[in-house]
Amino acid sequence: MKSKQFIITLSILAGLSSGLLAQTTISSDIHLIKGKKYSKAVSTVSGDIFVGNGAVLEQSLSTVSGDVEIGSKAQVEDISAVSGDIAVGKGAKTGQIETVSGDISIYEKCEIRGSIETVSGDINCDSGSKIENDMKTVSGDIELDDAILKGSIKTVSGDISLFNGSTVAGDIIVNRQSDFVLYHDGVLKIIVDMHSVVNGSILVKEKDSKVIVYLANGGKVKGEIVNAEVRRQ
Repeated sequence: MKSKQFIITLSILAGLSSGLLAQTTISSDIHLIKGKKYSKAVSTVSGDIFVGNGAVLEQSLSTVSGDVEIGSKAQVEDISAVSGDIAVGKGAKTGQIETVSGDISIYEKCEIRGSIETVSGDINCDSGSKIENDMKTVSGDIELDDAILKGSIKTVSGDISLFNGSTVAGDIIVNRQSDFVLYHDGVLKIIVDMHSVVNGSILVKEKDSKVIVYLANGGKVKGEIVNAEVRRQ
């Protein structure tokens, strides 16, 4: 976790040192005006970043400890934070989203062209959202509600919940031994509910890992379920 935080912080500080190529601040908030187009990257250390509804940022944005809020139907490239929360508004489009300890909230009908990654923060995706790549977390929980993930889900100790017809095109992979954290002996829950589907398999890398898969209300896994207890409801 520390090494990931260090790498993200370095990349943000590098952006701050390139003032001609980026809109940067140390502690002030940054507001991108509704409907306007921006061609420079945006970086801040402790300030929050707000992207107005329908604004277009053709470069990436990043913050160390500030929060990021993307307005509805806005467009940005990659988003990164260390401890700040990230919220993507209805109908917005982004590239990869990455944070260390902040939560990531994806609202209705968003398009995420890259992966979504966090270490200890939770990830929530609302109705109609589409994620083109993988979703990864170490200890944060993941919830998809009528959302489509075209890649796989990878976790160490976070719970996973799929509701209201959500689809995971790839696998759900649980590796409870990690470079970041020690083995977790608590129960990990994977819920596939309300006609949600995992097209791939649920693969738990270690035996006796206390992983329980709940299949309820038409939820199903088309592939194998390996090293996990299955409970049908």
